[in-house]
Amino acid sequence: MRGIPDAARAAAKRLSPRHRRWRRLLDSLSLDPDRLPRPVTAPGARDFVICGCPRTGTALLTAMLFQPPRVVTVMEPWDGMRLPPDELFASLRREVATGRLRRGRLDLSALEHDGAVVWCRDGQREHRVDAAPDHLLGVKWPAFWRYLELLPATRFLVCLRDPAATVHSFARVGGRLSEGLDYETPFNRRMNEALTTATPDPAERRVLLYDYINERLLPHLSRPNVLVVRFERWFTEPAALVADIGRFLGVELRPGVARVDARQAHAPDDEETLALVRRYCRTAPALGYTLP
Repeated sequence: MRGIPDAARAAAKRLSPRHRRWRRLLDSLSLDPDRLPRPVTAPGARDFVICGCPRTGTALLTAMLFQPPRVVTVMEPWDGMRLPPDELFASLRREVATGRLRRGRLDLSALEHDGAVVWCRDGQREHRVDAAPDHLLGVKWPAFWRYLELLPATRFLVCLRDPAATVHSFARVGGRLSEGLDYETPFNRRMNEALTTATPDPAERRVLLYDYINERLLPHLSRPNVLVVRFERWFTEPAALVADIGRFLGVELRPGVARVDARQAHAPDDEETLALVRRYCRTAPALGYTLP
């Protein structure tokens, strides 16, 4: 009997207008990198990608690098799951050229007003952007790590973070990440299927999600077109980190206006997460992290 209310709530959720809108959105995100013609056409020389495992500071990095007129960054536009990379960057450049930016899920007004890193709906708000003709354009999608092997000439900023802190963040943020999965799209299908096959336990799967992505990042981290951005450096040496990123991109960067949340400086005191990471995480040493 106790299962009936839960089943009823689940059925009501599936029938709700909000859920139907979400399903229509997911159904429109049809891009699968496995089906792109080879070789994959690269974006331009002034375009770069921000990627990595989710919850490793990709949003903070995107906010720090939003520095028009020299650098414009766009956070998780849904078109990134629809368009191949060259078409995505070209379409965003056309939009930036109008002086207005609608796509992306970073609230640029909140960022410029008080340095807050706040999410908004893609296309919800229009923001004035004065970009130089030779501006750099960065697109942030954590899942774009899949392009590392397909775009060897494109610059990538790859975010890394301590495994316990990342896995704890998966659980705290809720949604698919709390289940140890990513968006239910063709882009992520192969990974999601591998993770659901590996274990039915969401807690264990959160660690496997961390490892699945980082195992596939590791072979690329020493390449000249890749710069590792460790989340922890925002707390220990932010100026040096910004300087390293500027040299990699070939542009002089300002410190950035985004506020760094000091509460995220250390791994969580969460014994359940720590025990799971100790037991299952395989990539920590290779990534330069010590298991708790």
